[in-house]
Amino acid sequence: MFTLPGAQAHYPPDLEIEPVHLDVDLHVDIDDRSAAGVVTHTLIWRRAGATQLVLHALDFEALALEDLGGNEINWRYDGQRIRVSWNAGAKRGETRKLAIRYRVQDPVSGLFFSAPSAAAPSAARFAATDHETERARHWLPTIDLPSVRPSLTFHLRAAEDLTILANGVLHSEQRHDDGTKTAHWGLDQPCPSYLTCFAIGDFTKCDDGDHLGDGEGVALAYFASKQHDINHLSRSFGGTAAIMEWMTAKLGMPFPFPKYYQFALPHFGGAMENISLVSWDDQFLLDETLAGEWGRLVDQINVHEMAHSWFGDLVVCRDYAHAWLKESWATYMEVCWFEDAHGRDEQLYELWLNARAYFREADSRYCRPIVTREFHNSFEMYDMHLYPGGAARLHTLRCALGDELFWEGARTYLREYAGQVVETDDFRRIMERVSGRSLGKFFDQWFHRGGYPVIEAEFEWDDASGRGTFTIKQTQVEAKGAGPGAGQGSGASPGGWLFSFPLTLAWTTDGETQRRQVQIERERHSFAFELDAEPDMVRVDPDFEVLLKLEFDPGSEKLETQLVEAPDVLGRILAGRELIKAGKRKTLSKVSERWADEPFWGVRLEWAKSLGEAGSVHAIEALTEAIGVERDHRVLEGLLRACMDVRDPSLAAAVLERLGSGLPHRAAMVAWELLGAQREDAPFEQIAAAAQRDSYNGFEQSGALRGLAGTRDPRALELLLTRCEAGQTSDRARPAAAHALGQLARRLDKRPRERAIERLVDLLRDRVGRVQLAAAHGLELAHASSAIPELEAFRATQTQQEQVRIDHILANLRKSEDPRLNAAEKDLEELREKLRKLEGRFERLYARVHVDE
Repeated sequence: MFTLPGAQAHYPPDLEIEPVHLDVDLHVDIDDRSAAGVVTHTLIWRRAGATQLVLHALDFEALALEDLGGNEINWRYDGQRIRVSWNAGAKRGETRKLAIRYRVQDPVSGLFFSAPSAAAPSAARFAATDHETERARHWLPTIDLPSVRPSLTFHLRAAEDLTILANGVLHSEQRHDDGTKTAHWGLDQPCPSYLTCFAIGDFTKCDDGDHLGDGEGVALAYFASKQHDINHLSRSFGGTAAIMEWMTAKLGMPFPFPKYYQFALPHFGGAMENISLVSWDDQFLLDETLAGEWGRLVDQINVHEMAHSWFGDLVVCRDYAHAWLKESWATYMEVCWFEDAHGRDEQLYELWLNARAYFREADSRYCRPIVTREFHNSFEMYDMHLYPGGAARLHTLRCALGDELFWEGARTYLREYAGQVVETDDFRRIMERVSGRSLGKFFDQWFHRGGYPVIEAEFEWDDASGRGTFTIKQTQVEAKGAGPGAGQGSGASPGGWLFSFPLTLAWTTDGETQRRQVQIERERHSFAFELDAEPDMVRVDPDFEVLLKLEFDPGSEKLETQLVEAPDVLGRILAGRELIKAGKRKTLSKVSERWADEPFWGVRLEWAKSLGEAGSVHAIEALTEAIGVERDHRVLEGLLRACMDVRDPSLAAAVLERLGSGLPHRAAMVAWELLGAQREDAPFEQIAAAAQRDSYNGFEQSGALRGLAGTRDPRALELLLTRCEAGQTSDRARPAAAHALGQLARRLDKRPRERAIERLVDLLRDRVGRVQLAAAHGLELAHASSAIPELEAFRATQTQQEQVRIDHILANLRKSEDPRLNAAEKDLEELREKLRKLEGRFERLYARVHVDE
């Protein structure tokens, strides 16, 4: 389900009294993990006589409010909201200033502190903010919703040896006699609370000069804790200037803010597009080895966050129902960057990855409209529907309108709504005006309803008449629960209605390709074409112009031709998938033989995923061979991950051999986890040794810790109990230890299981938030229903968005209390293992006595 029962519709707040400027004057003490001072709101009266203002503010101390103009106010505070009432309202358009003095001590979220301690003597030293979606309220008294966008002034005081960063431009720094300094930053443009940011710390800096563009220079600089050097920063963010040059040209607008700084800190949760000050988790900082695995990903994230400077920062969604206007657009700009900077293959592959990520969520978890107001917490919206699902729909719109009209519409939208808030209809109306097209139906079926078309295609050649016939059927209408309500979040279904869209059909004969576009509107269509000869290849939607899931097997002969001769990566991916799905030694061997000659890394990776899904003896043989020969670091992690459900001595030996000869960080992480999954055949001592070795960003060690759990060996318990302790393992790897402890606990006898659960309960109070959350998930994996009271108490200490996650954990634990479910799960796993062994025996026997067609 998309959201738990009881979700309500969310709407933007009334703004009869609107904050238009915010002055933040705070003394930030990293060692004390506190911030204290005065925040002053400049307020404008939108309605004459209005007297009420409500501000979000969680767990503030020493609170005092004053109207700086001497107007009498009354206020009350319940620990969550400050409710202010003026005895007399103001005229429409009048401004007043409201000063709020307060203190926060080690807030739950929003403002994060880190400093060396006895348990973590090498910890980074910093205080920094991270807000998406509604976490500014933990330290900043504000209306913590995106439609409220004041300009900003910061006066931040901290130790004089620290770097102080904030949104906007640095106006001055003033040193004080007590060893502190105050930095004065200002942002003239409007900024919602979730994009408000500061960072203070002992930082390494990499200055990348100014990007000149069409206007004044935009300063580029990158920061990290002293645990990283300038080479990590330049290697990770060195492509920023080129990305900015491309993006300003693509969007036809100069960069809209005075600087573009990026900082990376530990345990900071992905990346966040704060205006002019983007934050990253420092796991993305690249050494030379990780650059080979994640260089593409880091550039991709860089594109995404910079795209938000226009889509989300300059033009802000009015509320989270329309969050796709920023997240789907930023994700689609990644696709466009690959297209323009790296070529057609990379573009098509990214489109493929986006569609597959969206399908996985829509098919296995829930299928919701892209635009919806119903959720418990706004962070629930940030899923695979919002990012790749929305991006794929934007590409479908681009293909429907054509490049010229699509990009003219996008540029017009940005120009006309710069500095404003928007809803989906604002974007639709711009695209309609520019293109002359009526797009109501398009937006209804792609954005306001859940689901997507599932196409089952067939091709028949009639030699006598010289006709080739394509049959196209929309099968999503057959989905369980289909109908007007399907796909609205009640379950996982691709939707129960018919889609209307143009579809390209193509065929290739003697190297010459012809295309025809047809219109799909009904459940079933047949399209016959007179051809000179039977085609060598036939394709449906060869350019990925429509978000659809395609089932199409034109026969092994045509697929084998397509595997080698398709000029695009999509064609070769699909051919390999269908040949692997056929399951025959002959068809699998065609893919295996082609592996070394396939030029595009992503095609090989997708073939590996399909081989892993097949799981047959022949598929495992092909995977084992691929592990031995693959050298592209971009492929290795995914190749090994594709084998995660495979237990096979030959494959495990190949993995161990590759580890011995050296694997990059992420691949080594997965390799140890894969070896642990071999159960009783796992090389326990080697996994245990790897679980005790520090590694870059904790990657390899984390994989080994999870590998220990995968062995189900009781000897792993003591190791995992130790590795969960602060000071015994880096904080980067400890979350994996907690997660692994829960995974192992589920398989232990009563007393060892109780020890594991007791430790996980203790970790709910750990000083590192990620360890706490990993412990909560560990209790879920352990089916520790006895820990429900402790999890409920833990829930009360968390942010609203984390509470939603914990609610899901609690719901699953309450289900697991049913002993019949546990027994059924055990029986099912035993049956799966027996079936796997029987399938292997059957395939070996079949291979001896049959010859593939």
